[in-house]
Amino acid sequence: MENSRQEILALLRGQPIGKIPVSLYKIDPYDDKSFWAGHSSFQRLLEKMKRECHNFYFFRPPTGFFFSAPGSIEVKEEKKQDTKISEVVTLTVETEKGTLTRSARTTRLSSEQWVLKPWITSAHDIEKFLSLPYTPYTPDMSKFFEKQSLYGNKSMPVISLPDPAGVAGTLFAPGDLAKFMLENEKLIAELFDLLFERLQNVYKSISLQVHNAIIRIRGAEYLTPPAIPVEYFHNYREVFLNYVIKPDTKLINTLRSGNLNYICYHWHDMKEDLVPYVVRMGIDILEPAINTVEFPVTVAKVRKIAGPEITIMGGPALEEIEFRSSYEIAQVCKDSIVQNGRSTKFILIPSGVPSSIPLAAQTEENLFTMIDVAREFTF
Repeated sequence: MENSRQEILALLRGQPIGKIPVSLYKIDPYDDKSFWAGHSSFQRLLEKMKRECHNFYFFRPPTGFFFSAPGSIEVKEEKKQDTKISEVVTLTVETEKGTLTRSARTTRLSSEQWVLKPWITSAHDIEKFLSLPYTPYTPDMSKFFEKQSLYGNKSMPVISLPDPAGVAGTLFAPGDLAKFMLENEKLIAELFDLLFERLQNVYKSISLQVHNAIIRIRGAEYLTPPAIPVEYFHNYREVFLNYVIKPDTKLINTLRSGNLNYICYHWHDMKEDLVPYVVRMGIDILEPAINTVEFPVTVAKVRKIAGPEITIMGGPALEEIEFRSSYEIAQVCKDSIVQNGRSTKFILIPSGVPSSIPLAAQTEENLFTMIDVAREFTF
């Protein structure tokens, strides 16, 4: 849609745009080098997105290794072809306390990586991270501005930044962050404090360089049940407040002290009793609020807590788009729109996007259905 950026900005400012925006969000249909553009099964979907969706493009600023200036820490990369369609990439960093390594498999059939060995598998690995040198710097945003100029109004820019939980969560194997929090609380607290200090410099720099963009903060789901099991974390609310809300509030205040931008809070597995804390941080957008056949009123609950001024992005779960009937997906989409109530601040999105090829016929049909429901919805 040629005026995506103008209409999204209008919506964020509270101006009615006369339609329900719909987006696949993380797929950029104008990027001819993307994973999705590289396979013919996605072509019809990409063309429909250009015609009928409000589109976004994501930009991840170059932040160096562990947020130290590029070149200040040497990262060795080794690639090894393990099958005809995949390779294993191993990264190695030497620290004063020993070697850090990470291995992951990539394949031409998917946009995802499969981590074979994470950066941190022991308490000593955390100490290695804490020993890494730090050289502050200003992230280079030139490629962001080049793309912004190239795209004009046909796509809305989104700058994607992690919070401390978003960084820490990717350093461990799934589930291990919770285990280390129980067994090595002091080291985890030190790691989070260090991450916050380094991220604050990144946030401040970016807030002063960009204007009228969406800045998207990710990471809260790493410290939300079920990622932290309630049977072990009876104090999960305290953990969320100390490791997510406290640092993120300061980071959001840092963004607010810069140029005018719109703060988006990305949070899977939203827990109803934690949503008020997130809302009070002063965010502009909350996503993804996901309705499913089993849990059909998430959008309604989030809207009731958030009030009319926060933009909610949400809709069907990707898993249901892949396996449910088009009739069921249409109903979930309609319900999501209706549950938003009188607020004009709503964008229909799925919980995620297809990450493997080829695109299944049922998935394509259901994504088309989602787009059509928004386009045909009457107020």
